[in-house]
Amino acid sequence: MPTKAILRHIRVETPRTNHERPCAAHRKGRKAHFILAGDTHLVIVEDGKPIRYCPPAAAEILDVAQEDLDKLRQQLGL
Repeated sequence: MPTKAILRHIRVETPRTNHERPCAAHRKGRKAHFILAGDTHLVIVEDGKPIRYCPPAAAEILDVAQEDLDKLRQQLGL
């Protein structure tokens, strides 16, 4: 039986060029920053547009996703 991948629109990148990539979680305010060359980060593609998150923001996103997956497993009795 083939297994379907549900996380097709999420990946990890480490850019080589140093153009400004704003962190989607920290666009404004004191924590505003850019993801630069060599910075490993999480990319989530929504409507064909890549949205980038720094590692601390990515950790929060992945924690929520893990909770959602755990709930689904529980609902399925797995």
